[in-house]
Amino acid sequence: MIRIGAVGFLNAQPLAYGLERDPRVALRRDVPSQCARLLHAGDIDVGLVPVIELLRGSVTYDVVPGLAIACKGEVNSVALFTRVPIERVRSLALDLSSRSSVGLVRVLCRHHFGIAPEYIDAEPNLDAMLDVADAALLIGDPALDAPWQALGATKIDLGEAWQAATGLPFVFATWVARPGVLTPAIVELLHDAARAGRLAIPEVAAAYAQGDAEKARQLEHYLRDNIQYDLDEDARRGLARYLTLAMEDGLAPMRPDVLRAVEALSTPAAAGR
Repeated sequence: MIRIGAVGFLNAQPLAYGLERDPRVALRRDVPSQCARLLHAGDIDVGLVPVIELLRGSVTYDVVPGLAIACKGEVNSVALFTRVPIERVRSLALDLSSRSSVGLVRVLCRHHFGIAPEYIDAEPNLDAMLDVADAALLIGDPALDAPWQALGATKIDLGEAWQAATGLPFVFATWVARPGVLTPAIVELLHDAARAGRLAIPEVAAAYAQGDAEKARQLEHYLRDNIQYDLDEDARRGLARYLTLAMEDGLAPMRPDVLRAVEALSTPAAAGR
């Protein structure tokens, strides 16, 4: 039986759709940072892991080709919320459940926003975060549901900011396997789940909306139009650019082997889709 760690956020549901019913799989769902910890510790075989963790493992992991949680522009669920103009942000609270997005906001602050704030780790509660910092990073469902207007904040979408800075998509997470684990059968298993999950997006959105038809419509739009599930050529270029900047900025160890592996990933067609 293969031990798979998925992310519990809404945006990950189409990638892991139906895996809990597969007798070959022992599935658990966690926040992204916990998925990374479990993979590094060897407590799962395959994980939907923040991409910056590719650089932080003690081994060179195998990336499942063709699948990702990514965006081309607006993502909606990874955002910086601020009560002051971005150029005046001096302190920034970071969502502890995040890893790739923490790296993203640090890269954008340096290379795009031109600021160097103090970073403060925090639980994902926007009201409390803005009590201790000028701005706050939230990811996933808490970012979608954050009452930022009522708190007098402005929302800066980090998918949009990354595209403005680089012209590329941003990749937040990929399926990652420990060395020696990944087989063609596992790749096909995960691609089958993603195909089924995309077809089930209306069902997934309706379940999260709990009977609210308007919210279900909004969530379906989010899953179809904000989130990209293909690790295509443009997404791989965006991923390579992010990993390069993360290494250059000292956010992760220098791992040219990982960068070469990402650049050599096969196309979705070659992955058996």
